[in-house]
Amino acid sequence: MAGEEFRAKLRGSEATLGVVRASDVARLITGLESAVAAAAYAALGKPRRASTGRHRAAIEAASRLHFQNVEPGSVVAVLRLPQLAEVTDDAFDIEVDDLAGAAFDRLVASFTQPDDQVDAGIAKALADLGYELGIGERHEELLLSSARSSSVGRLDASAKERMRRLADAPLGRQPDVILGTLHEADFDRRTARLHATTGETVTVEFPAELDDKIQEALRAQAAFEGIVSFDPVTSIARRVELRRISAPEPLPYDTSAFWVTTSVDDLAQEQGVVPATFEAPFAQWSEQELADITSALADLDA
Repeated sequence: MAGEEFRAKLRGSEATLGVVRASDVARLITGLESAVAAAAYAALGKPRRASTGRHRAAIEAASRLHFQNVEPGSVVAVLRLPQLAEVTDDAFDIEVDDLAGAAFDRLVASFTQPDDQVDAGIAKALADLGYELGIGERHEELLLSSARSSSVGRLDASAKERMRRLADAPLGRQPDVILGTLHEADFDRRTARLHATTGETVTVEFPAELDDKIQEALRAQAAFEGIVSFDPVTSIARRVELRRISAPEPLPYDTSAFWVTTSVDDLAQEQGVVPATFEAPFAQWSEQELADITSALADLDA
């Protein structure tokens, strides 16, 4: 059931009421909201739109924690997962209440999961939280627990370093094709910048045998196939080790004609007309046609 309480216990010589920094308490709460948001993305299997900016509405609602109490002894922040949050159009196929609980479960599970199962977004959020709280320096550890499970998430110095290592792991790589326009080719370093049709800018690395094709593809739309590296947090393509360039399907007309300059005389001859000049009237009108034109102009003035 969503909406239940959970506890974030900060332990260490400075983690007592009256001694702990107020800024650390603030960082604890805001850092946990960021971690729950990252876990909500992981629970949904949906990438964040960007590494900066606002969350999706459902994620923002699910990670909006409610402050309940601070218990004596070691600093224990008693927080509550959101309950009965409004469901919006982009709340996906899961209620916000259920998403909040699933996110907290995923967050706690990250501490005991094998490295290859820990979501990179969660790892980054926990590593950042550990750094902000001075885990291993000002404070010994942060414990996350709730009645949802007997498992306890333990963020100590070792876990903080592990999460940082997982967050900084090499980008995901897979064969893929990206559509876009190539710019700024450097043939000494054999790199170029690709403006993808999806909006992002991707670094392209190409072998010597593709020099000519890169030259041809500059400033033109093409499909670039190779090993693509993706940002593990945003799932946005960042780098391509190029293997092949494919030109788009040709248009059913000669596009080079667009750049051909044709004189007025040549156009007139092609169309079988006589070019207009100031040496003769533009047209010959009858008396009735002139009267009709005069009447039409008078109507416009009225």
